[in-house]
Amino acid sequence: MISRISGVLRDVADDAAIVENGGVAYEVMLPSALAERLKSNGALGDSITLETIYYIEAGDKKASHFPRLVGFTDPVDREFFSLMTQVPGLGVKKALRSLVLPIREIAEAIETRDPSTLSRLPGVGSRLAEKIIAELNGKTTKFALSRTEEPLAVARKQRQTPLFEDTLEVLLQLQYNRQEAEQMINKAIKANPKVNSPEKLIEIIFRAQQEKAES
Repeated sequence: MISRISGVLRDVADDAAIVENGGVAYEVMLPSALAERLKSNGALGDSITLETIYYIEAGDKKASHFPRLVGFTDPVDREFFSLMTQVPGLGVKKALRSLVLPIREIAEAIETRDPSTLSRLPGVGSRLAEKIIAELNGKTTKFALSRTEEPLAVARKQRQTPLFEDTLEVLLQLQYNRQEAEQMINKAIKANPKVNSPEKLIEIIFRAQQEKAES
């Protein structure tokens, strides 16, 4: 179990950071608002400590499993996030995207049984909001006392499908800028509307880039 990582911050993408420790570079998934703060603070090259959650991500194939780290600068944020991901149907990636309200407000909604507030979170409809309340009511009281006003995630202007978002995440990690990556994905999906996995979509984009280079 990896619960904390310290090292030099080498890179920050929209939802992940590269932390180098002892010559080894670790990719750590981040809530988008934290990633934005690290980028705007000019923290590249500085020492950083992240409180982490280690989990195994299942791939499309049953035999494909990948170890991943999720990081936070505050152990309270990590604890709250860990609680949220215990709710069936609220996985790590969805939880990372959903926390666009301060944890205090989310905890208050859970403790006061307010599903309408929880339904405002991206990816959380009324049914999942009720499930969150049923699972976590009585467990988040201390978080409702938090004085932190900044949310862990930023709301995206346009909500996309998981296929789009997962493919976008891969391209951003490969150092494509967001606008270029979104254009490539939209073009590939338009030409191949039946594609249903990020791996297949990446393959289609790769072939399109090859054809473009050869023309």
